[in-house]
Amino acid sequence: MPFVMYHVKLFWVQFAILVVLLNVELFAWYKFWRWFFLTFLPERKKIRDTIDFTKEVAGELKAQGTADKIIRFFETTFEWVVHPNRWLFRTIKAGGHAGMFFLGWEPFMSGGRLAGTIVCATANFKTGLYSLVAGNCVHILIAMGSWNVVFYLWEKYRDFFFILLAISVLYFVLGKTRGRLKILTAKKTP
Repeated sequence: MPFVMYHVKLFWVQFAILVVLLNVELFAWYKFWRWFFLTFLPERKKIRDTIDFTKEVAGELKAQGTADKIIRFFETTFEWVVHPNRWLFRTIKAGGHAGMFFLGWEPFMSGGRLAGTIVCATANFKTGLYSLVAGNCVHILIAMGSWNVVFYLWEKYRDFFFILLAISVLYFVLGKTRGRLKILTAKKTP
């Protein structure tokens, strides 16, 4: 984002370029996660081997009579994961557009857009991706404003930031050196 903002001076041109780039990224992530969960993951040999092994062990346990008890326990404990109408996905689809819009614009948590993309891909909630894209446009405006403030502060107070950086580095280095000297002198005293 700073690269585009540095080389393109008009605000709305910056916005248009960034909206296209960053929303294409969201669609690409959506396609990737959709492929990962629907094509790649089910075809993995290790997963298939694990499933076959589990079926074999379950057959042996069933013959002993303990399989039903184990199955009931896991079905009640992890029902929310294996049920086709999971409460999470129902919640996302019921109020999901507002949630996806929030994940798109929120500036507080890194990875919100990625989390929204993964949820849309795994829940087959493609219309939620459009809400995520709309929220991402708002996020881009917020981020552009933040970067403009950073660029302004950098141009106005560059010398101050360099001095502050030098003082911080010296303070850190001296603190580490003094700590090591104290450890060395403490070891030498009987």
